Amino acid sequence: MEEPALHLVQAFVAVVRHHSFAKAAQELKMTPSSVSRLVKTLERQIGVLLINRTTRAMSLTDAGQRYFSDSASALEQLRQAHQRARNERDLPSGTLKLSVSVYFGRYHVVPHLAAFLAAYPRLQLDLLMTDRYVDIVAEGVAVAIRIGNLQDSTLIARKLPSDRRILVAAPHYLEKHGAPAGIEALKQHECVVSTANHDGELWRLFGPEGEHAFRPQGRMRADNGDAVHQLAIDGQGIAFHSAVTMAESMRLGKLVQILPRWTGKETGVYCVFPSRPIGPAAKAFVDL
Repeated sequence: MEEPALHLVQAFVAVVRHHSFAKAAQELKMTPSSVSRLVKTLERQIGVLLINRTTRAMSLTDAGQRYFSDSASALEQLRQAHQRARNERDLPSGTLKLSVSVYFGRYHVVPHLAAFLAAYPRLQLDLLMTDRYVDIVAEGVAVAIRIGNLQDSTLIARKLPSDRRILVAAPHYLEKHGAPAGIEALKQHECVVSTANHDGELWRLFGPEGEHAFRPQGRMRADNGDAVHQLAIDGQGIAFHSAVTMAESMRLGKLVQILPRWTGKETGVYCVFPSRPIGPAAKAFVDL
C-alpha cells in the first residue's frame, strides 16, 4: 500500500484546524480546489473517508477524527525536531579567544566559564589574562574586557557596570601610619604604584576642589593589577585602583576607602570587540 506523502497530511491537518478548505488554502498558499484534491488523494491512498463534505458544511468521520489526532501530534513532533536541528546548527562552535585583566578575570570571569562551556559544548575557549594592553585585532581576540577610559578607535564597545578609581589602603597600614587628612597629605604616604599604564603612574583625582594631579611615590611598583591589589592588602601602601576590582576586598574588610570625596573620573567596564560582525560565540559570551 502506498504511503501518503507528507504534504497530503499537512493539507488535511490544516483543513481540520481551520474547519475550512478556503482558510487552509490561504495558510498553504494554494487554491481551495487544490487543497480539496490533496485531501481526496490522501483518502484514496489510505482507503478511508476522513471528511464528510456537503455544499454547506464539512465534518470529520470517526476515522478522520482519529487520523487527525495522530497526524497532528506527529507533525508537531516533526516541527520540534526541525527546530532542535536548527538550534544545534546555530550553537556557537570553534575557538573563542578572550582577553581580560588578571584580577578581574580571576574573580569575575573565570568562575563563570565552566557553566558557559557546559551550555555550549562545541565551543573552545582561549583565555588571555594579562594587564598589558592587547591589540585585539592583531592578536585575533574576539572579546576583550577592559576597565577604564577607552581610546578612540573603530572597535565596538558595550558598557557593563560603571566604574571609577578610588583610593584604598589596608586597615593595618592606616593604624600604623594614620589616614591622610586631605589630598596634599598623600605626599607623606607610601603608595603602591601601577606601571601597567600611564594612568597608574599619574593619579588624576577629582573632588571638591576640582582636579588634582598627583605623582605617587613608594617602594613598590608593579605592572600587574593583581599584584597592586595584593600589595595594598598586605599593607605596603595606598593604591589608586578600580572600585569594581576592589569591591570584594572592601566588603571583606581587607581594604578600606580613604578620602572618599576624591576619586577618578567615572569610567566603566566594557566588552570590546573588533569592528567586524560579532559572531554567535562572542555574542553568547557578552550576553553572559
